[in-house]
Amino acid sequence: MGGHFEWTEKEIAELADGSRSVARMTLRFLRPLAGGQPAGDKALEAFAEHHLKLVPGTQEFKDAIARIKTEEIGERDATPEVGEVQEKHVYAVNVIRRSDKGPYVLEHQVKALLKQAASRIGLFKARIGTKGDMAEMGTVAAIGESLRNPARPWEVYLRNGSGPATTSYDKIAGSVNTPRGKKSIQHHTEIAAEGSRISFEFRWPVGKLKAENLKEILAAAKIIGLGSCLSLGYGRFEVESVVGEEK
Repeated sequence: MGGHFEWTEKEIAELADGSRSVARMTLRFLRPLAGGQPAGDKALEAFAEHHLKLVPGTQEFKDAIARIKTEEIGERDATPEVGEVQEKHVYAVNVIRRSDKGPYVLEHQVKALLKQAASRIGLFKARIGTKGDMAEMGTVAAIGESLRNPARPWEVYLRNGSGPATTSYDKIAGSVNTPRGKKSIQHHTEIAAEGSRISFEFRWPVGKLKAENLKEILAAAKIIGLGSCLSLGYGRFEVESVVGEEK
């Protein structure tokens, strides 16, 4: 017969962590990390003021905000018959997530990079079950200087020494195919400066994924890079340190 039982969150958390290996690491960016989050109203206003050098409250400032928010690629002129791509200044703005404590990346962004690297080196096929261990049971949490809000460890803050990483904007050009033809576009992307660092821990279940596999994953991840605009070389990093315990 069954009987009464009672568990606490602490007991369950200790059980979960007790059956997982952990690696704590610090990454230093050799190339700027590019943001990929579409800018909200506050970020757009900051962009117009500090990058476009417009005075808040003026009609020019308001018009710039309105233009940024309403321009759509599909409304551009079609590509000429000769195939030349018309150059347009399209003020799409992508930013890095931030709070009053500075810019940060999220847990799922770091996990996505680790999974991408594992897939690229063929680990998921070579060791069946590692994909689920990483994607479903693997966890990322900020540590050290990157842990600025203990209540939200999934926010991994970009740091420069003891302060927040500095950011600026890069103008990035490219082209896209639309129903009305090929378009040349330019957008502004917020970037964290070279030399910025993040520190986090990665925990995973005991079993299929080994520490040596994680070493191979990091070797691929540092070449792939973290963030957006990876094809242009943004987001590449070096692994400054890794310390862990394998169960």
